[in-house]
Amino acid sequence: MMSVKLERVLRNLSSNYMPFTLLSPERLSEVVNIVRFMELREGEIMQIRGSAANDYLYVVEGHLEVIQRGSIRSFTGPEDTRNHPFILPSAPATATIVARQNSIVCHADRAMLDNLIAWDEMVHLSEDSDSELHTRLDLVRNSLVFRRLPLELLESAFRRMEIRTVAAGMDIIRMGEDGDAFYIISRGTAETYQIGLYDDEPTKIADLAEGDAFGCEALISGNKRCETVRATTDCTLLVLNREAFEDLIKNPLIKTVHPNVARTMVETGYKMLDVRYAEEFDDHHIPGALLMPLYELRNRINELDRQQRYIVYCHAGGRAAVATLILNQNQFDVVCLEGGIRDWPFETAAVAEDYLEEPAKQAISAI
Repeated sequence: MMSVKLERVLRNLSSNYMPFTLLSPERLSEVVNIVRFMELREGEIMQIRGSAANDYLYVVEGHLEVIQRGSIRSFTGPEDTRNHPFILPSAPATATIVARQNSIVCHADRAMLDNLIAWDEMVHLSEDSDSELHTRLDLVRNSLVFRRLPLELLESAFRRMEIRTVAAGMDIIRMGEDGDAFYIISRGTAETYQIGLYDDEPTKIADLAEGDAFGCEALISGNKRCETVRATTDCTLLVLNREAFEDLIKNPLIKTVHPNVARTMVETGYKMLDVRYAEEFDDHHIPGALLMPLYELRNRINELDRQQRYIVYCHAGGRAAVATLILNQNQFDVVCLEGGIRDWPFETAAVAEDYLEEPAKQAISAI
């Protein structure tokens, strides 16, 4: 829940500052996700760095100076940036802010702000002005699978979706079936069941509601479905079939690299991420790889370093493709190793060998 102060500042931003004044009420509700506000007391100094997209800086309250590349620019009040925000230098360059009075500064992610404006335009240009259509469009856009797609692909994905209704108690997808479609719940609720690594019977693992998506893992890996999703109320679903999914999502989002290229990438800072089971990793793995089994990835994703670049692998590539999609959706810089460890032509290691002293390793090699 937002504080009264934050609500006041956001209201001021959306009413008086370009391009926030151009946004629809629906997009304005998302502004809090793309801006950050910083309070500075008189005399305080702060360094700030934007993204590669030259982010915007607004003076919401107070008087401050911005020092950039040896030049100083003074902003005596909010009116100085209402129509023309200060443009931050591209990362890794920084700007220094000096507060001459108690001030509030707004840093806006320019790329995300541009996306909000563009999405508003796309919704307004849709042939049907029905509010339910716009709601469904937003469900597609906000689904994790679609977030990093270009807007034109988002719109195309929506146009290729069909609407399907399912009665309460019916299985929408079943464990063991071929993956034939990707689903977003437009209305209603459902439950997800899986058989864990050491389970004999399916157990409930998640409740799903409006806006939740499922069904992509089998499409990405090419394996059978590993979950059953059952409607708990009457559901309306947005359904994207396999062919459209592969055209729009799988190919744009998952980049694969040949082992020769991957080896060079490791030498330049990439880290190998093994998403197989621990037993497979113990048997043999690529030296220096980090183990995080696919079934644990969603719950352990915060253990990964978001500043680190990863090459994901499994045995032959199926599980790694799913992991790559999940990490890509969560803003990681990640690629998938073509062919997995099965096609890795270079050395591998076993966990038992990792703990041997160097002389022992040499002795083993000589046998």
